[in-house]
Amino acid sequence: MAINLKPRNANIVKSRTIGILLALGVIIFVSIITAIGSIETRKTIKVVRIKGDSISANALITEDMIEPYNMYYKEFQQYGTMKFSDGKTRSTIVRWSDKDAVVGKRYAAYYLRGNTILFWDSTLGEQTKKNSYLYSMSGELLNISLTTTEDFGDMVVPGDTLNVRATYTDTSYDLPTSEAYQLGQANGQGNAEGVEIKKNELMFSEVHILDMLNSEGASIFDIYYSYISKTKEEQQALLKNEDFINSVKPSSILLECTSEEVERYMDMQSKGATYKLTLLPRSSSSSITDSLADIQEALSGTNNKSNSNK
Repeated sequence: MAINLKPRNANIVKSRTIGILLALGVIIFVSIITAIGSIETRKTIKVVRIKGDSISANALITEDMIEPYNMYYKEFQQYGTMKFSDGKTRSTIVRWSDKDAVVGKRYAAYYLRGNTILFWDSTLGEQTKKNSYLYSMSGELLNISLTTTEDFGDMVVPGDTLNVRATYTDTSYDLPTSEAYQLGQANGQGNAEGVEIKKNELMFSEVHILDMLNSEGASIFDIYYSYISKTKEEQQALLKNEDFINSVKPSSILLECTSEEVERYMDMQSKGATYKLTLLPRSSSSSITDSLADIQEALSGTNNKSNSNK
């Protein structure tokens, strides 16, 4: 008896055809997704970039200082945006479309190197004022003179925290102890005149240095600020300049104090007090403290040279 195989062959051909069509569909779908992904990967956004010449700190940003730069959009989303608690996303990089909000209106917050992307937080709405701490003080400004820079031990900078101790001689008219009486007699003093006693007191505890003045009364804060705004080559040149090294040697420090602390300081001054300043640990670094090592090394070199000439 003959068997008819045609329907079975037709089903096989049909199944193969469907399989081929599905495979082609998957290939086309994957190709489209890959193409879209490739397009998204190559998608760019124009942002603001500093030209080859660097911008000094506090300088007004002008049109000739910047140029457009095509940044990959994916990279921009990753490094140039920030999501806030309200759910909104804001740009941290200055887009080229926003350059008019910067050019001629904002200043460099610090030294900006050439060929780098411009971030909003590296710009300021107004120039840093000279002696800027005067605009944010809540107390009185006290100038304490130093007899020698050795009072500091290691080098300090504006923003550091100090303890200030005073040593002075006071006269006690109270009934003296046996030891104090003997001390008074040894100095030829009677009870009527009182007994002179040497005292050591902590005058300022954890007080912050607002600024330091050099021998010419110039702000060392401003000198440091000018130093860190320069290029590495300019900084190296300054470190070899004797006038610059002398300009960062402090002769006095400026502290923010209450009126009571100022009156107490004046009282100790009238008693001929001398002061010992000790530096407390720094809790964080700054652009100034990061530059300390080079400046301190240069200062040590000049101090050693002057000592050898004596």
